[in-house]
Amino acid sequence: MFNKEQIVVKARTKGTLKTMCHDIFASIKELNALKITFFGLPESNREYLLINRELHNIVKDYFGAQSPLVSFIAQKSSSDTLIAEVTYLVDTDARITHHSRYKVLERGATKELMTEGIIPADITASTFEQAREIFIAIEDILTSEGFRISDIYRQWNYIEDITITTEGSQNYQEFNDARSLFYSKTKWSNGYPAATGIGTSRGGIMIELYAIKGSTAANKPIDNPLQVAAHNYSQEVLEGKVMKELAERTTPKFERARILGNTIYISGTAAIKGERSTDSDDTVSQADTTMQIMNNLISKENIPNPCNGAKYDLLRIYVKHEDAIPAVKEYMNAHYPATPKHYLVSDICRPELLIEIEGIAHTL
Repeated sequence: MFNKEQIVVKARTKGTLKTMCHDIFASIKELNALKITFFGLPESNREYLLINRELHNIVKDYFGAQSPLVSFIAQKSSSDTLIAEVTYLVDTDARITHHSRYKVLERGATKELMTEGIIPADITASTFEQAREIFIAIEDILTSEGFRISDIYRQWNYIEDITITTEGSQNYQEFNDARSLFYSKTKWSNGYPAATGIGTSRGGIMIELYAIKGSTAANKPIDNPLQVAAHNYSQEVLEGKVMKELAERTTPKFERARILGNTIYISGTAAIKGERSTDSDDTVSQADTTMQIMNNLISKENIPNPCNGAKYDLLRIYVKHEDAIPAVKEYMNAHYPATPKHYLVSDICRPELLIEIEGIAHTL
């Protein structure tokens, strides 16, 4: 495996998009940046595409042919200036091959692939059609580099208007059906990827992923006894009509977390115990329940490798209602003061859920 770390950087002053980007770049110029994920709220899908294109151009002009991958997520940040999450490589002995939408890291027999945010040609098409087009592109990328679909170990799924239902069809369920059909092309003998499925305000569907092969490091799914595995949900908690191509609504195909070496990739986690959402309508209360679930997930008793538990390296906190962020920040800073974290406004996969948290941790 490869030692990748993350840092959240925000522009220190407001200005043009280029000015704010260059301010962020100045803070990371000494890092071997692999990917820069920007967050912002465009006014329309047209503006989203324009900004996405401009960000790609700004990054390429600044960094050159070996520029970091770029993703633009249509989620409003709690910061009043441009914010970016930067993934950088710590290892100095890895060979990097740069492609337009992905990078490949190699060292000995170990080979890792990471993509930027992949979007479809038409971000106004149905959720199912967008997701299917992206998965075709992902399969082409994986195949071209000798990876299997089941080599994916971490995936991010961004879904515009995630809980909206049109003519009986829910966007999140359409995405899950498209993912299930794609995943059915292979066997998952070592569990599904860790994943996040989260709402965005614009941008259609976007998917990012990491895949790895040839590594001798531990690569295992982590279940959570407090929750039913998402891929084992009953039909009772799934929404929307059944697609004609399928016998029933398909479940979200992801694990609660995966451990790769000593790194734990924690999937998007909300206040769900068993398979049922909490009955609380208070965001801070849901945050507390969510962190209880995550703390149990990464406890030394639950991690499949011998260790003394784990420490959070970064938490990405999605909050449904912007006016709840100050109270959530107060709670998180009181209970997890040393953990780097940032806050984004986004819809969650169930209407009653008000917060979702994903993260990265390391075993101790």
